[in-house]
Amino acid sequence: MLFTNLKNYVVFDLEMNGSNQIIEIGAIKVTGSQNIEKFSVIVNNPPVGSAMKSFKYITKSMGGKNGWITLDMISHGICEERALNRFMRFVGDYAIVGHAIVDGDVQLIKEGLQHNNLGKWDTRGKLYDTQQIHGAIAGNPQDISLMDLAEMYGVDLGEQKHRALPDAKETLAIFLAMKKAWR
Repeated sequence: MLFTNLKNYVVFDLEMNGSNQIIEIGAIKVTGSQNIEKFSVIVNNPPVGSAMKSFKYITKSMGGKNGWITLDMISHGICEERALNRFMRFVGDYAIVGHAIVDGDVQLIKEGLQHNNLGKWDTRGKLYDTQQIHGAIAGNPQDISLMDLAEMYGVDLGEQKHRALPDAKETLAIFLAMKKAWR
């Protein structure tokens, strides 16, 4: 299906702890042209080793600005198994939209499902990656950031960065702008 005809889908984003473990999942379910449901969960996967040092440095240097995820938030998160179970129920049979998700976020979800004995996620024919869509349209498959796509499509990104649900909202805005531009 062409991405411009896509009507029912879930836009999602993950945040990781620096050790390629999920610490937050954010998603928006869209039916037709309406956002019908939001999903957000913090996962109790604290960073360890050098990732912990980097994580502490980043959160300390940000001084709590922009609502960054803190170690306290992570410690009060739910276990990965429960988070993934909830996310998979939320997604259901919907198509999946995200930015740079094919080799990134989707793979982490699949690994998490396998690690927690939760089965497999069949994404064949269901993935719509804004980075890959742009590459196909532009004839240039190189990596492009969400920020650069937003600028190209005239989407104003909010202040909050590196939180899954706000990033999913930004990806949705870009995806809708791409659909409109290429109808």
